[in-house]
Amino acid sequence: VVLSSCSGGATDLDKAGLKGRVSSVVEHQFKAEYKDGKWVAGTPSSFGHRIINYSQEGFYLESIVLSESGDTAGYTKIRRENGEMIEEILYSRYNSTNSKTMFERVSREQVNFELWDGEKLYFEGANFYDPKGRIERQHTVENDLEVINYFEYEKNLLIKNYQEEIGGTRTYTQQYEYEAFDEKGSWPTTLVYVGDEKITPRVVITREYSYY
Repeated sequence: VVLSSCSGGATDLDKAGLKGRVSSVVEHQFKAEYKDGKWVAGTPSSFGHRIINYSQEGFYLESIVLSESGDTAGYTKIRRENGEMIEEILYSRYNSTNSKTMFERVSREQVNFELWDGEKLYFEGANFYDPKGRIERQHTVENDLEVINYFEYEKNLLIKNYQEEIGGTRTYTQQYEYEAFDEKGSWPTTLVYVGDEKITPRVVITREYSYY
């Protein structure tokens, strides 16, 4: 789970690599399936389905969590101060407690956060941003174990993220391959590879966009 918040000087559309005046994104995740000579969306994953809504100014408003069958499973509610997102609460119909993420900007490059599960602190950490406002690394601490997630971009698109424990041991890598773009320049499909080799994708992510 990647936790992000507003980074000064860039809209949330900019940071997500979206083009045009996007009002909403409908995103789904599927298991990758090889059919008719290419990789396509197969069985829906049990997670990774959501609707993300943006303001006319390009800032994140809310997201609606969907089940694999398309039913509403939860939604987020955010709170801002002076345009900065300082709190995001996830309401889920499956959990008796709500999860809450609290953000605090330390500098233009750094935002600290805490993720709470009800009254229990689940984990905490910090996001660090590049000059374009995109997250380039995330430090998290859970049960006294510190992990760093790194993010690499090419032409404003996320192409790789990987996880390292303190000491340099790499524990997880994901790579992304974008197959096409719509008339606005936003991607409708991406293949997700797990590991250092791009041989067989594990996940297909699809998106549908609405524009102002």
